[in-house]
Amino acid sequence: MNDVRSWLHKAIRLVIAGPVRCFPAALLSVSIFCSSLIAQNESGGTIRGQVVEESQKRPLPFVNVLLERTSDSTLVTGTATDKNGKFVFLEVEVGEYFCRCSLIGYRAKLTVPILIDAQHRNADLGRLGLRETAVNLDEVLVTGQKALQNNAIDRKIYNVDQDLMSKAGSASELLQNVPSVTVDIDGNVSLRGSSNVLMLINGKNSSLMGRNRAEVLQQMPASTIERFEVITNPSAKYKPDGTSGIINIVLKKSTSVGLNGSITANAGNQGRYNGNIRLNYSPGDFNLYGSYSYRQDSRNRINSDSRIQSDSALSYFRQDLASYADPVSHMINLGFEWDLNEANSAGASGHYFHNAFTRTEYATNLLQNVNRVSTEAYDRNRLDYEYQEDYGFDAFFEHKFPDEDHKLKTEFSFSGHPEKEDNRYTNLFSLPAGPTQYDNTLIKPLENKTQLSLDYSDPLTEHSTLEAGYAGELNHGDYNFNVSYFDLNQQAFVTDIGKTSHFIFDETIHALYATYRQSFGAFGLLAGLRTEQSYATSNLVTLDSVRSNSYFKVYPTLHLSYQISEAAELQLNYSRRVHRPESDDLNPFPEYRDPRNIQAGNPALMPEFIHSVEFGCKLQNSLMSVIPSLYYRYTSNRFTSVTKVLNDSTLLTTRTNLANDQSAGLEVIVSANLGDVFASNMSVNIFYDQIDATNLGYGANKSVITWSGALTASINVVKGTMFQLNTNYNAGRLTPQGESHPSYVVNVGARQDLLDGKLSVSLTVADLFHTLKRQLELNTPLLNQTVINKRDSGIVYLGLTYHFGTETKKPKDDQLRYDNGL
Repeated sequence: MNDVRSWLHKAIRLVIAGPVRCFPAALLSVSIFCSSLIAQNESGGTIRGQVVEESQKRPLPFVNVLLERTSDSTLVTGTATDKNGKFVFLEVEVGEYFCRCSLIGYRAKLTVPILIDAQHRNADLGRLGLRETAVNLDEVLVTGQKALQNNAIDRKIYNVDQDLMSKAGSASELLQNVPSVTVDIDGNVSLRGSSNVLMLINGKNSSLMGRNRAEVLQQMPASTIERFEVITNPSAKYKPDGTSGIINIVLKKSTSVGLNGSITANAGNQGRYNGNIRLNYSPGDFNLYGSYSYRQDSRNRINSDSRIQSDSALSYFRQDLASYADPVSHMINLGFEWDLNEANSAGASGHYFHNAFTRTEYATNLLQNVNRVSTEAYDRNRLDYEYQEDYGFDAFFEHKFPDEDHKLKTEFSFSGHPEKEDNRYTNLFSLPAGPTQYDNTLIKPLENKTQLSLDYSDPLTEHSTLEAGYAGELNHGDYNFNVSYFDLNQQAFVTDIGKTSHFIFDETIHALYATYRQSFGAFGLLAGLRTEQSYATSNLVTLDSVRSNSYFKVYPTLHLSYQISEAAELQLNYSRRVHRPESDDLNPFPEYRDPRNIQAGNPALMPEFIHSVEFGCKLQNSLMSVIPSLYYRYTSNRFTSVTKVLNDSTLLTTRTNLANDQSAGLEVIVSANLGDVFASNMSVNIFYDQIDATNLGYGANKSVITWSGALTASINVVKGTMFQLNTNYNAGRLTPQGESHPSYVVNVGARQDLLDGKLSVSLTVADLFHTLKRQLELNTPLLNQTVINKRDSGIVYLGLTYHFGTETKKPKDDQLRYDNGL
């Protein structure tokens, strides 16, 4: 209670006297704009229902539901079912109607006549079952109507599974097209300006999304992904981790009856190749699926680091580094699902990921005194033999009670992530001249993750649902750093005791949650509470020291909604969230990749705690949808990186906690289309960020207003021929000790369908104008530093995709994927 009271006090003080005075004004403006729609509402009837798969009774999302008059079958309006298969028509005029439900791969269904008059204002159609049908690819091409993006106020769904072209991209490149999401040149993902985002795979934590998730996302084939789900204010059912919310990566898993699949092959410039094969077989109540992906990439980088230091005496330092690597990755997925009977189902799946490469780096270093006279010059070259693996197993059992929405599900998962990084360094000294020196660093981390969950859902009434459950998580990490140097006297490599280290991290989390959903006509409420007991232990084996941190926290959530009409909706959401330190944040032992730039964690780092509020509305018609949203976040103990000067040429960067951080923003997402000729998606995020670093010795708060935007436009010149432009821009950002500079990128592409759509040929060019780079500035009383990172530009891919089997889905909207990761 004291924590909540303290937060409310600070939020009120910010609104009244703080520099984000614009936020309340913006909130008022959006409120007036959205509320004006309510005044335009006329009273009318309501028609609602739920569409399910006829045999298994599972909800069907994205079903097209048309409301037509029974007298002449004229179309009145239309909508699509939500993730629970539900739909609603509000403000229906007096008359007699019927609903037409259709979805690719299912037989269309017409309802019985529905009467709306003074005595029958509300009609509930209950469950409407659709029967699955097989469509032979050689006979007919099915054209689907699912949009590339399904955007709501608090969540965005990017339908990758409906994308039939440009299978050359990676998950990292594809994420750049998702509203609210940005990806920097290193592949680090941010959501609404915050890099503290929880990333899940198939709704669960995965070791793939651990300490090297940026690199994994750059190698994960986009062709294996069905969709991205972005939730900015999740309910208490989900883990509260992540400052800005959750990004869930849903891998492809077909459920179509019969045998079907696809084959993709791509070739790019500079020795890039990749391919993917997917197969699915389902005779009915049993579904077997699998996929294999291969990717050979080229990752060439150029970095520069310029410093002016003024601690004991003014000095200048510059480092120029060129890095070359050709990673090769393999990814295998295999699983099954089995409907044991009408009430029970079970399934299991496994995955294996392997990424290996040899990296070569050449770094030149120059140190000068106050008179710009060179005092030291040397080259440090690196040869790195590296691999990463990830393997995992998942299993579930689900029981459905007589009421289909009444169910109990338990899931178990285990994953492991071993790595090996064998670095061999050669140091060549030219000023002053000296003998060549050699040193090696062998890094062998191993991470394991075990999860167990139990979820219960009970529809108490027609308009209310109770969900409750338990989630347990056990994380273990073992990190060995072995450093050795070549001893000229012994003519052999000997262990460097001062730099060799061993660190073990263990974390256990037990969580109980409950949510209650209730609808009151056009109003909706979802309230939740999650309690968590966390135990974290950092074992500094090298120092024979153990640090522990255990804490019990409560995470409330509240979601309020009002359906103004079929075309407009309001939402107000709140959630309390947490960002826990990961192993790299806590490990105090440095990795000596670059002796001039040392990085280390902080075992005393405390978790972040966040209060997140979001208010928005959604307006849509047959041609356009507009979603303006206002959000506010208050973060205590925010993580930040701080760089310290150790001597005239060596810097130490570590992690620490800020006193607090607060940010507010306005995000607008616009989607528009002109039939089958033109489609576009645009998003703009303007946000204010203020950090309080007084606990780190900085006297005043620092604040900045910045923004980011993305645009995708597609033109279908003729049937089967499409051109596309994709661009995104990120303005400068604030850091506690400096800032990052703006960056932007432009991609173009084209696709041609052949053989009645069974074959697609695509061509893409990423970073057309060679603008992708990152520039960071650091300014303190003792240090001024500029770091610039660049990578390959003008990456070209030519790709082929062939679909076969009993069903093919061709989307109305398509999206090209580009290579924009570092």
